[in-house]
Amino acid sequence: MNKLWKNVKESDVKKAIKKFDTQKEKYPEPKNTFLIYNEKRYPAKHIRGIAYKIANKKEILKSEYSGGKETADFFIKLGFEIEYNDKNTTSNKKDNSKLEKKTPQKKLNKVSQKNALQLLLQQCFGYIEVEKKFEWLKTPEKNNIPNEYKSIKSSLEKYRNYTEFYKSNYQLSCDIVVENLKLIIEYDENQHFSFARKISLENYPKDINLFYSKESWIESCKIINAKDNDPKDRDEKRAFYDSVRDIEAYKHGYKLLRIKHGDVDWENPDAINILKKIISALKINNHKIARIIVSDKHYPKNRSLLKLNKSIEKFVKSNYLINHFEFIVTPGGFLKFDFPEELQIKLEIPKAEKNNVKKLQSQAEITIIEFFNQLPEGLYDKLTMIANYITIGIDGYNGNDQEIQLVTIYDFKKHKVIRWTGKFYPIEKEKRRLIKINDLDTHFIRLNNQNILILGCHDLNVFSPRGQAVANKDGWRINIAEDFKQKCIDFKPSIVLQHPHHTDSSKIWNLAWKQLEKVLPFVTHYASGISYYNKKTGIPRSSIEKVLDKTKKGDVVDFNYVSK
Repeated sequence: MNKLWKNVKESDVKKAIKKFDTQKEKYPEPKNTFLIYNEKRYPAKHIRGIAYKIANKKEILKSEYSGGKETADFFIKLGFEIEYNDKNTTSNKKDNSKLEKKTPQKKLNKVSQKNALQLLLQQCFGYIEVEKKFEWLKTPEKNNIPNEYKSIKSSLEKYRNYTEFYKSNYQLSCDIVVENLKLIIEYDENQHFSFARKISLENYPKDINLFYSKESWIESCKIINAKDNDPKDRDEKRAFYDSVRDIEAYKHGYKLLRIKHGDVDWENPDAINILKKIISALKINNHKIARIIVSDKHYPKNRSLLKLNKSIEKFVKSNYLINHFEFIVTPGGFLKFDFPEELQIKLEIPKAEKNNVKKLQSQAEITIIEFFNQLPEGLYDKLTMIANYITIGIDGYNGNDQEIQLVTIYDFKKHKVIRWTGKFYPIEKEKRRLIKINDLDTHFIRLNNQNILILGCHDLNVFSPRGQAVANKDGWRINIAEDFKQKCIDFKPSIVLQHPHHTDSSKIWNLAWKQLEKVLPFVTHYASGISYYNKKTGIPRSSIEKVLDKTKKGDVVDFNYVSK
């Protein structure tokens, strides 16, 4: 071998690669030997010749040295990665005379990967459209180009002095569209990551909201540095068209998500979970509170869960990958359970409040788990992507006209109950049969860096002017109300969630909520869980619209599933 090859160093090879990238000279197509650098494949023998010239200041004919294994060994000794005969090899740091074989990465076929992604999207969303065109998705008029495109266009023109890389009003298509989510998915293969695309991305308007990482795409453009010169301005054309898709989708209320080929193996069995995470990361339309509105018709005497399930199904269908909530709120008695067998006796209420509450909470938790387990397949998983927490009103009964009215906070991320509380302020007729929750501190919890106040059904009445006016000034009711209000003032909740059983009139809780706002001015969001039903007559006294309006404040989204 020519002794001058010893003069070629790692730095010379890197200079050769840079020269190859900037000068578009012709070269013999390699048969089986490629230099791998920054995830790009280069003609190894050709790069070797350029490096020789850089190191020795003179050219060498390709007939004077061999490609194949000789060139592979040459680069490996310098510490570079080589693809030789479809296998990747690199230098062994301990012994450069030996080749360290790397496990070849699976080559992902672009067509099969894109098809696999489409099938997964169909599994998640049902109907999807491919290669869809929109009337509004056209390139801008050249003679009247909108401001958002001016910097992109001029920068691309300056890149290589090509000025005719697009036609006015040219209609573009989208790879995949999920219309009911107003979601567009573009599958970007390597040719989309060019220097021209980097330029276009760097000149995007600041007020365009992207649903992928612009910084990551720019970095990939630097690494891949794709070149497609057929026609000569193909890179500029592709970069500009991608920019039009991004900008016009945003302007017309669509979310455009870009997926880079090779980042995920979409034929892998776990790919559907990865897809769900990618989509859920969009965190579309974030809200504080969702209310699932039901009626007592959802609670037949046999406690069938069929109607509740349908309400949950409708809620999931309306919100999955569209809205995200911190809290889902249900009404009091949303679920029901029977006391355990040993408590199916006439209990002494004070003793039960002291000794049996935890046992009843454990029984209630079993009911909650059973409720989630019996939901149709996949529904619970979707719920966990829609909300952080759900508050559940759950009532327990024994055969002796005694009950407990509990409220729980269930954490969808931890998949468990994280707080139990319940009614502590019963109405007069409940005093002899209700097992109260006497630990007032259970009503206060801090979640997501916010102070949350959880109320049972009539607990809100501690703020009711009417209720306090008729209470005995020295009695239990007035004392506990004052104690609780002081705890609220000290805690300073920003969110209050109440769980009444039946609300058929806009006046039931109106005064109490107004007074709460005066006593607790730091509350920015509140909501009553609503079961819209009149237990006595079956006919509500106010319209559902008025009831909902008078029982919420702040960012509360209602989902009304009351039977018509």
